[in-house]
Amino acid sequence: MSDDAKSRVQVSLRIRPAKKGARHSTKVVVRGAEGGDVVVDDEQRTKRVYHFDHVFSGGQAEVFEAIGRPMLREAYKGFNVCLFAYGQTGSGKTYSLLGDMGCEERAGKVRDLLAPRQRGQEPESLEIHEDPSRRVYVRGASVHQVLSAERMIELLQKGNANRQTAETRMNETSSRSHAIMQISLSQEFACVKKKDLECVVSLVDLAGSERQTKTESSGQQFEEAKKINHSLLMLGRALNSFSDRKGSDAFISLRESKLTRLLSESFGGNSKTWMLATVSPTAFNLTESISTLDYATNAMAITNKAKVNSVFKSLELKELKAVVSSLEKQLESLAAARDAKEVDVAILQEEREALRLAVHTARSQDTAAQRLQSTVQHIQLGNIALRRRVEAAEKRMIWSLDNEASFLFYKGRCAISLRGVLRGEKRAYRLALLAENGQATSSTLHVQVFSLNKDLTVLEDPMEMVGRSIKFCLRIVGAEGLPPQFCRHSFCKLSLLFDQDNRYFTTSTAEDTTNPRWDLVKRFELPHLTPEVIAHFNTHHLFTFEVFGFST
Repeated sequence: MSDDAKSRVQVSLRIRPAKKGARHSTKVVVRGAEGGDVVVDDEQRTKRVYHFDHVFSGGQAEVFEAIGRPMLREAYKGFNVCLFAYGQTGSGKTYSLLGDMGCEERAGKVRDLLAPRQRGQEPESLEIHEDPSRRVYVRGASVHQVLSAERMIELLQKGNANRQTAETRMNETSSRSHAIMQISLSQEFACVKKKDLECVVSLVDLAGSERQTKTESSGQQFEEAKKINHSLLMLGRALNSFSDRKGSDAFISLRESKLTRLLSESFGGNSKTWMLATVSPTAFNLTESISTLDYATNAMAITNKAKVNSVFKSLELKELKAVVSSLEKQLESLAAARDAKEVDVAILQEEREALRLAVHTARSQDTAAQRLQSTVQHIQLGNIALRRRVEAAEKRMIWSLDNEASFLFYKGRCAISLRGVLRGEKRAYRLALLAENGQATSSTLHVQVFSLNKDLTVLEDPMEMVGRSIKFCLRIVGAEGLPPQFCRHSFCKLSLLFDQDNRYFTTSTAEDTTNPRWDLVKRFELPHLTPEVIAHFNTHHLFTFEVFGFST
């Protein structure tokens, strides 16, 4: 069964067997068919077919299995459930509901069927009210605690015995009132974390609808019949409104009668509702039977919004104290654990600070050592160059100092920009080395430059790198074609232009080769690129290379 079918009112039909020896026509015109269908076939009317959830043809056990057991199952889940019986007087409503009740609504008045009664005294009329949650209740109705099935049956029999009945031509024990029995079911669970459940099981036996022309009632019975028919009319209008409304905002008045107010939760409210409609199969009662069938059809279109009625536990003071004590111990344990964690955190912070200072000191020492080493190497190179210049000056050869044909040492230079890196390209350069006067020499320098950004692809426009950072690697592979007379010792010096610290790096020294291999690798990063920086390094040189070769 779909969720929509489960949330709507479940409607079943029971057809009473035709009475033997009746004074009126016993021709059967209402018959049950397969699949929950009911066929109305009369020579004077068009054949009509109705469909319901169940059509009963068996005994009371069949009714209980189809309605009673599902109701109890939902009640134990915590849902409010309601069963109301509706039909023409004498069609078997009360029998189907109770076998061989509660509050009674009679002649527009509400009376308690289980309240003690004084002979000859009119029972007290009770008033209908709403609690703060807008749930309808009868103020003053008696409440009885039930701990056994026997006690439940005893109260049912007592209420049913106190119910108003009267003989009419339609039914010798016609119920002259609507009767409602409500059973409050509470489920308490030992687990503190599991909520208790409460629900209300409502059994509603509506008074039979009667036509005065058939019942031939008069006097007080006639007035009671008018009240009964009026309350049933108001209930029918409410059912029509519920089944015809186009959305949940439509206004439906349930205050037209006390009956509709008492049943307000059963239609469109917080309850799962079952309706048992009863009809007579004979042609004599066809008009009333069709009215009941239409009534039941409208009820099938009503959708309720039932929810589980869970409540927070009402614990005894002793239990509450135990819970509080347990929670306090948990808090103490958590506080102790928190203090221990804070001590651990403080120790770790001190260790981290000590490590940070040690790393900073080590880095500072490494930096100082590198700078000192570079300075020493630079001085050594300067001394060598100075000595060669002195020797050249003595031989009057100082003019060829920076020329390829110089007898002292060889020096060639070149430079590159970051155009390829900014586009995400991997590039390898073979750069011609130039003398100081700008003349090209026959020597070349082999350099590789490539990006280290894993998510960077080749870009059409380097300006797409604005706002990003770029990491790249520069590799000085080696040189080719150094002059043979200056290949005794050779190295390359890498300088960074536009660097505040004027940093530079030198390769290792190659010996006795015109094609030295140095394989120096350096990594660089340019953070948070701006359009100006990109434009500058795309067109201007960032790195310069100087290759030195010596004869001795």
